Amino acid sequence: MPQLVSASSSLAATTLLLLLSAAATAAAAPLQAQAGTACHNDIIALRTTCYEFVQEGGRALPPSSNCCATLMGLTNVPCVCDYLGSDFDVDLDKVFYVGRHCGVAIPRGCGDLKQV
Repeated sequence: MPQLVSASSSLAATTLLLLLSAAATAAAAPLQAQAGTACHNDIIALRTTCYEFVQEGGRALPPSSNCCATLMGLTNVPCVCDYLGSDFDVDLDKVFYVGRHCGVAIPRGCGDLKQV
Protein backbone atom coordinates (compact mmCIF):
# COMPACT_ATOMS: atom_id res chain seq x y z
CA MET A 1 0.00 0.00 0.00
CA PRO A 2 2.82 2.51 0.72
CA GLN A 3 4.00 2.19 -2.89
CA LEU A 4 0.51 3.03 -4.16
CA VAL A 5 0.34 6.13 -1.96
CA SER A 6 3.84 7.14 -3.03
CA ALA A 7 3.05 6.74 -6.72
CA SER A 8 -0.25 8.57 -6.27
CA SER A 9 1.47 11.41 -4.39
CA SER A 10 4.15 11.64 -7.05
CA LEU A 11 1.52 11.85 -9.81
CA ALA A 12 -0.40 14.51 -7.88
CA ALA A 13 2.76 16.52 -7.31
CA THR A 14 3.71 16.30 -11.00
CA THR A 15 0.21 17.33 -12.05
CA LEU A 16 0.27 20.25 -9.62
CA LEU A 17 3.65 21.40 -10.96
CA LEU A 18 2.37 21.25 -14.54
CA LEU A 19 -0.74 23.24 -13.63
CA LEU A 20 1.29 25.86 -11.76
CA SER A 21 3.70 26.12 -14.67
CA ALA A 22 0.83 26.57 -17.13
CA ALA A 23 -0.78 29.20 -14.89
CA ALA A 24 2.50 31.10 -14.54
CA THR A 25 3.00 31.03 -18.29
CA ALA A 26 -0.52 32.31 -18.91
CA ALA A 27 -0.15 35.04 -16.29
CA ALA A 28 3.12 36.18 -17.82
CA ALA A 29 1.85 36.01 -21.40
CA PRO A 30 3.47 38.73 -23.45
CA LEU A 31 1.46 41.73 -24.47
CA GLN A 32 1.53 40.51 -28.06
CA ALA A 33 -0.63 37.53 -27.12
CA GLN A 34 -3.12 39.80 -25.39
CA ALA A 35 -3.11 42.39 -28.16
CA GLY A 36 -2.99 39.76 -30.86
CA THR A 37 -6.58 38.69 -30.33
CA ALA A 38 -7.97 42.15 -31.10
CA CYS A 39 -5.90 42.68 -34.25
CA HIS A 40 -4.90 39.19 -35.26
CA ASN A 41 -5.62 39.70 -38.97
CA ASP A 42 -3.63 42.96 -39.10
CA ILE A 43 -0.66 41.33 -37.38
CA ILE A 44 -0.70 38.33 -39.71
CA ALA A 45 -0.89 40.60 -42.76
CA LEU A 46 1.98 42.76 -41.47
CA ARG A 47 4.11 39.72 -40.66
CA THR A 48 3.48 38.35 -44.13
CA THR A 49 4.14 41.50 -46.14
CA CYS A 50 6.33 43.78 -44.01
CA TYR A 51 8.44 41.75 -41.60
CA GLU A 52 11.53 41.68 -43.81
CA PHE A 53 11.53 45.50 -43.82
CA VAL A 54 11.21 45.99 -40.05
CA GLN A 55 13.11 43.08 -38.54
CA GLU A 56 16.06 43.80 -36.30
CA GLY A 57 19.50 43.83 -37.85
CA GLY A 58 20.70 44.97 -41.21
CA ARG A 59 19.99 48.24 -42.91
CA ALA A 60 16.64 49.84 -43.60
CA LEU A 61 15.18 48.86 -46.95
CA PRO A 62 12.36 50.60 -48.81
CA PRO A 63 9.19 48.55 -48.30
CA SER A 64 7.36 46.75 -51.08
CA SER A 65 4.09 48.04 -52.48
CA ASN A 66 2.36 45.07 -50.79
CA CYS A 67 3.76 46.14 -47.43
CA CYS A 68 2.56 49.72 -47.99
CA ALA A 69 -0.91 48.49 -49.00
CA THR A 70 -1.08 46.41 -45.81
CA LEU A 71 0.04 49.34 -43.69
CA MET A 72 -2.59 51.60 -45.27
CA GLY A 73 -5.29 49.01 -44.66
CA LEU A 74 -4.76 48.46 -40.93
CA THR A 75 -8.05 48.32 -39.06
CA ASN A 76 -6.87 48.53 -35.43
CA VAL A 77 -3.78 50.72 -35.21
CA PRO A 78 -3.70 51.06 -31.38
CA CYS A 79 -3.74 47.28 -31.03
CA VAL A 80 -0.98 46.86 -33.61
CA CYS A 81 1.07 49.51 -31.79
CA ASP A 82 0.71 47.58 -28.52
CA TYR A 83 1.82 44.43 -30.32
CA LEU A 84 4.86 46.18 -31.82
CA GLY A 85 5.96 47.25 -28.37
CA SER A 86 6.06 43.65 -27.24
CA ASP A 87 7.68 42.15 -30.33
CA PHE A 88 11.41 41.96 -29.67
CA ASP A 89 12.26 41.02 -33.26
CA VAL A 90 11.02 44.33 -34.68
CA ASP A 91 13.17 47.45 -35.01
CA LEU A 92 10.86 50.36 -34.19
CA ASP A 93 13.08 52.81 -36.07
CA LYS A 94 12.49 50.73 -39.18
CA VAL A 95 8.73 50.70 -38.48
CA PHE A 96 8.71 54.50 -38.58
CA TYR A 97 10.95 54.48 -41.67
CA VAL A 98 8.53 52.16 -43.47
CA GLY A 99 5.58 54.32 -42.41
CA ARG A 100 7.24 57.46 -43.79
CA HIS A 101 8.16 55.68 -47.02
CA CYS A 102 4.57 54.47 -47.46
CA GLY A 103 3.08 57.87 -46.58
CA VAL A 104 1.38 56.47 -43.47
CA ALA A 105 1.55 58.45 -40.25
CA ILE A 106 2.45 56.11 -37.39
CA PRO A 107 1.19 57.49 -34.06
CA ARG A 108 3.85 58.95 -31.78
CA GLY A 109 4.72 56.45 -29.08
CA CYS A 110 3.61 53.48 -31.19
CA GLY A 111 5.37 50.44 -29.80
CA ASP A 112 6.71 52.33 -26.79
CA LEU A 113 6.25 50.04 -23.80
CA LYS A 114 6.51 52.97 -21.40
CA GLN A 115 3.21 54.32 -22.73
CA VAL A 116 1.34 51.02 -22.67
